[in-house]
Amino acid sequence: MTPAIPQLHQLWQTLCKELQPKRLMPSLTIGLTTGVLGVLFDLSFAALIFSGSLSAYLSAGVGLVLVSAAITRVMVALMSALPFMVADLGTVPTAILAWSAGMVVKQLPPTATSTEILITVIATIALTSVLTGLLLFAIGLLRLGNWVQLLPEPVVGGFVASTGWLLAQGSFKLMMEQPLSFKLLPLLNQPEHFVQWVPGLLLALYLLMATHRRLHPLVIPGSLLVAIALFYLGLPLMGTSATQAIAQGLTLGVPQFETTWQLLSWHDLSQIHWGVIASQWMCSATVMATTAITLMMNVQGMALMTGQDLDTNRELKVAGVVNLLMGLGGGILSFHSMNKSLLAYKMGGRSRLATLVGAAVFVLLPMLAAPLLTYFPKPILGGLLLYLGLSLLLEWVYRAWSTLSKLDYGIVQSIWLVSGMFGFLQGLALGWGWAVVLLCLRGDRWQRVKSDA
Repeated sequence: MTPAIPQLHQLWQTLCKELQPKRLMPSLTIGLTTGVLGVLFDLSFAALIFSGSLSAYLSAGVGLVLVSAAITRVMVALMSALPFMVADLGTVPTAILAWSAGMVVKQLPPTATSTEILITVIATIALTSVLTGLLLFAIGLLRLGNWVQLLPEPVVGGFVASTGWLLAQGSFKLMMEQPLSFKLLPLLNQPEHFVQWVPGLLLALYLLMATHRRLHPLVIPGSLLVAIALFYLGLPLMGTSATQAIAQGLTLGVPQFETTWQLLSWHDLSQIHWGVIASQWMCSATVMATTAITLMMNVQGMALMTGQDLDTNRELKVAGVVNLLMGLGGGILSFHSMNKSLLAYKMGGRSRLATLVGAAVFVLLPMLAAPLLTYFPKPILGGLLLYLGLSLLLEWVYRAWSTLSKLDYGIVQSIWLVSGMFGFLQGLALGWGWAVVLLCLRGDRWQRVKSDA
């Protein structure tokens, strides 16, 4: 009998015990809550990636994101050492992928067909998943988890702050059909456009204040439900109906969401513009590095918060296998999420069943409530993205002043300011340049990491 068979048998016995009535209801409640919240956040990510020139493919994008997240949640729940570990799309990698997808579309030739555009964008996302999966698995297999810490903290902070600015820009691109810039300011001052962005801004500011303190874990899903209700209660006051809101682009307005994802086939390979994808190598490298660092910090954070001893290298291998398989099928990068895992833990989640129920929500909710998602307000999704972006900027522009040295703080600010003023690629190039300089100047960092390995 192979070693895997007893493990599968033990897992099956554990799941059967969780189906007992006393354990089933709590698992269902936790799974439904974390699942619905995950769907809302991932819808905002799908809308961020498939916005602007890619908005015509939003339906396919929703299927890509939700199915990828669902499959990843199932695989991580079954393979992770922590039973209630929840996997999802990462904020920083997804924001970078969204920017990269937009650049791919801009660089495609005018003769590219709609199919070629979609397939090339998906291939860009999928290839990043494959490469990141290979990197994560290699790090875990060679037990080099601590070596990920070599990337200097101010450089990582600069990348994260740049991502915060990308999310802030993307939120307005979703709400106003164009990114936040000086050209957009005159439109923001026009009263007829207030309904497009003011609700999102108010939601983002409220979430920043509400999550600043340790409140009940349901504060975010509860706030979203209230925000949606207020949005529709406010429409009649402006003389607008729900149907008119769809026509005006205030909701997602997609008549039918795709809740399945078709695997990339050999025929699709001939329609991919590989040269355009190759031009995104710096974005892919940054996604790979930030994912490895974020994953390691998430695992260590969960070990600290739950008091359990977790093997970081094992979790790196789990995430590596999952993303390698997902990428080969055309899926988007997903990995262990500390925030969502901690939410499940605080709600009393201690089993894999709750996570499996949450994964089922990713597929069942769009299937059963597709018309409702069509009416989902864009300002609410934009507010979620704006909240994520502002929270990252708040951490690395405001709070970092008191936690970093003046030199490190200046490095963080230089990276994201160059990214905002001159371009995201220029900011990434500056960040990687700083990384080389700091690694050469701070040779003791090598010794500390080596001693911890």
